[in-house]
Amino acid sequence: MTRHIDQEIDDSKSVFEQLRKAKINRTDKDGAIGVPVFLTAEELEQQGIDPEETDEVVIRVERGFLLLDDANPDE
Repeated sequence: MTRHIDQEIDDSKSVFEQLRKAKINRTDKDGAIGVPVFLTAEELEQQGIDPEETDEVVIRVERGFLLLDDANPDE
């Protein structure tokens, strides 16, 4: 098991079962501009986001961690 922030992550599964690859987007003018991140509905739920009721999420990087928040938590 690996400890990650506030939960134990079962690393007994093959790492290759958990990996996805995404190409880094580049432009001729600016070079590398970023990479898309895609999460399944189940992964969104694990982050506290209801994919059936939520249309947008706020994505930010804080201290090296990728964080997701509901863009409209009061609706």
